[in-house]
Amino acid sequence: MNQIYNNKVKQTGVKALFLLLTPWCLLLASCNDWLDVSPKSQIKEEDHFDRVGGYKDQLTGIYTAMTSQDMYGLNMGIGFVEVLSHSYDIDANGKWRYANEFNYTERNNESIITAIWSKTYNCIANANILIKNIEKADKNMFLDNDYHIYRGEAYGLRGFLHFELMRLFACAPSMDGNAKGVPYVTEYSTDIVGQKSVNETMQMVINDLLIAHDELAYDTLNTYDYYGQKAYNLPRNKFNFFACATVLARAYLWVGDTQNALKYANEVIRWAEQPNSGFPWVHYTNMQQTARNELDAAFTSEHLFQLIIKDWEDTANYYFKKEGGSSSLSPTDATAQNIYEVDLGYGNDYRYLRGYEQDGEKRFMAKFWFIEGGRYNNMYPLVRRTEAYYIAAECQKNTNPANAIALLNTVRENRNLSLFPLSDNLTPDQIQEEIFKEYRKEFVGESGQLFYYYKRLNATEIKGASTRPNKGIYVLPIPNNDKEFGGYTN
Repeated sequence: MNQIYNNKVKQTGVKALFLLLTPWCLLLASCNDWLDVSPKSQIKEEDHFDRVGGYKDQLTGIYTAMTSQDMYGLNMGIGFVEVLSHSYDIDANGKWRYANEFNYTERNNESIITAIWSKTYNCIANANILIKNIEKADKNMFLDNDYHIYRGEAYGLRGFLHFELMRLFACAPSMDGNAKGVPYVTEYSTDIVGQKSVNETMQMVINDLLIAHDELAYDTLNTYDYYGQKAYNLPRNKFNFFACATVLARAYLWVGDTQNALKYANEVIRWAEQPNSGFPWVHYTNMQQTARNELDAAFTSEHLFQLIIKDWEDTANYYFKKEGGSSSLSPTDATAQNIYEVDLGYGNDYRYLRGYEQDGEKRFMAKFWFIEGGRYNNMYPLVRRTEAYYIAAECQKNTNPANAIALLNTVRENRNLSLFPLSDNLTPDQIQEEIFKEYRKEFVGESGQLFYYYKRLNATEIKGASTRPNKGIYVLPIPNNDKEFGGYTN
């Protein structure tokens, strides 16, 4: 089979590679053909997993693949998917024009969408390889709780990445829970994976995340002594227990199960409020730093799950500075002032005050700038502590509005808005409006979080967009190869 495959690649080039990475054709190459994510995988599968290091290498390979520009290194991060949120002011002469117009059939966008689909399924395939091998592994070969942690990471990543595809390529349940979801791939196999409904597929996402949650509970969270007290160093650079709990809350909210969404959001909040929890609020003294290389403008201490992106300087300092020219990604001054409600006196919000900086004649969003000698370079967040607060607030806006308001005020206090607490008398609709404002303020530049907020609620308006959203805007087209050969539709 490998010889046939290799000949096919020579004949058809890149197109064949995309076919390899589709969900219905993930076994056309052997394990050593996931080669684009880890050099150490250039060995036979059975040899790769006969040692504990093989499992760690496999996970490292997946995380590394997720940092590529096809994924969170650009297009699923600060680029294409985030442009759909309309937090940036896009130059009509730049590379993001057609994404800003939701033109998914434009040639460059079609290529981006295909790469997002293919690379994400490639990562899922490699999670499945790990799962297959760890399920039959001798647990005694692992040290401490490594068996549970590696198994939890693999199941968690499989659920997380399928959920990411669902948020892009399928209807939200509020739109049509009986529509087709994305293929949920659980084996590295040549068999065509059929599509289930959105509701059924989301249950599969949740099932994988629940397995991960149970397994990742074995993680000691790197307990260490901090001036005689128990303290924790959260393993942010991998899919950990609290990232899993937050994504579970996110998934349950996506399907409208506010009871379970609140349960898992509260799990994160309760831990976060402990002394020395491992992911503290950014400290006000840091926000007073005059040297930008000492400033934590992205609030990395609050990241629950982040990727370390190599060569981030080339990406961030191009798209978020004047160097990017017409392809720069940033709100204009007017848009930033609108997002952060500067006209209401909120200009001291850390997200605005320290998150924007002059470069030449214009101000740009600077929270992800690469600063020479900086302490907070290369860290890109996929899950933040604040999301748990927003989810919990939304779940309680009707049943416990006082607590919902208190949660939002907690975030505002830690963003330097303690002088402007929200009123105790907000209605549920007003609470929801404040949650929307928080998503706009908190997640600029972060993986389309605001776009997914609009989509989850099937909103009839995307602020800043000239087109009213509909299914054709909220649901990206499945790449043509998979429509043709896999028979997939959405």
